[in-house]
Amino acid sequence: MRKSTALIIVDAQNFILHERGLSADWGVFKDAQEKNMVKKTLIVMEKARSANIPIIFIRMDLRPQILPDIGFWKQIREIDFTEITPEEADFQMRIIDELTPHPEDIIVTKYHSLNSFHNTDLDQIIRALHCDTLLFTGAVTNLCLESTVRGAFDRGYNSVVLSDCTASMNEEAQRFAINFIFPMLSMVCTSEEIEILKT
Repeated sequence: MRKSTALIIVDAQNFILHERGLSADWGVFKDAQEKNMVKKTLIVMEKARSANIPIIFIRMDLRPQILPDIGFWKQIREIDFTEITPEEADFQMRIIDELTPHPEDIIVTKYHSLNSFHNTDLDQIIRALHCDTLLFTGAVTNLCLESTVRGAFDRGYNSVVLSDCTASMNEEAQRFAINFIFPMLSMVCTSEEIEILKT
């Protein structure tokens, strides 16, 4: 594995990837379960750790009272956050237990943006780590993951999307992102195919 590589895990949170997640009915949790996405991502993480490749978690947080009433955010605004306890809110925004970050991992929090580079220090962190190649996993494939890969492309990074370590709302959305969008912005392969992960 190249030393100039970082593993980026986008929005692997209970909110999206847990059966009790507030957005479980969107279909992302079901898609992730069907393709064994979490287990495959964990294997990739273990390989990265064994090669001392930095792991960066992207974590979405929300201030629902100031979200715009448009597009994706409209779905979020439809959730009644006033009935959610602080403990439950903390659970929803946490990284799923299976992928719990280690102390040496980096967590970047983004607010009200699909693109993990927007208004965060993600770019600064990656450059400080002297990384030029980014491995992408996470959810939602055609939303936050796609927007973040676009952000990486615009900043000149070599991006690799691990297609079997991503999940979306339905197969049509997943297929379009994997087959048409990502090939214009990155390399696309499965976690088993990628040469950079071979030790």
